[in-house]
Amino acid sequence: MADIVSERYAQSLYEVAKDEKQEKEYLEELTAVCGAFRENPDFLKLLTTPSIAFEDKQNVLKTVFEGKIRPFMLNFLMLTTEKGRIGLIHEMREAYKEQYYFENNIAEVCAVTAVPMSDALRDRLKNKMQAVTGRQVVLETSVDPEIIGGIVVKVNNEQFDTSLRTRLSEIAARLTNTIA
Repeated sequence: MADIVSERYAQSLYEVAKDEKQEKEYLEELTAVCGAFRENPDFLKLLTTPSIAFEDKQNVLKTVFEGKIRPFMLNFLMLTTEKGRIGLIHEMREAYKEQYYFENNIAEVCAVTAVPMSDALRDRLKNKMQAVTGRQVVLETSVDPEIIGGIVVKVNNEQFDTSLRTRLSEIAARLTNTIA
């Protein structure tokens, strides 16, 4: 149910952004707003607390965001707060981003390595993923020392795991099966 609600709100926001030819800018603002909520979880909790009057929530939203985001985005936040849906703001942002990426032929690629990737390696991976997907690539990287070495790449719903941890696990499983 929450997915449907989030998608509808995101679609409505996207349509306004598209009419204004500002889809990317709205995504950036929505991402910044979500970042503020992520950094200050009590702020989002305040906006979702039923015992706090809507007028008080409205004043807080105005104080924090007025002049820093587009008036329509502020109105969007007020509307979602009034309707009790502001708690789904992160899901709305994700649905908006998915729509934006779909319409602009963008693929999100997440790469996990044991140590930080060099800029040259990032560029090579991005170019390779663009060739493989046939889309413009947004590359997100993260570090997880537990994979020991290699890389884990996630594209859409597919995962390509060439990490040393996975290979060692596969070898251990084969050895166990051979001995047993």
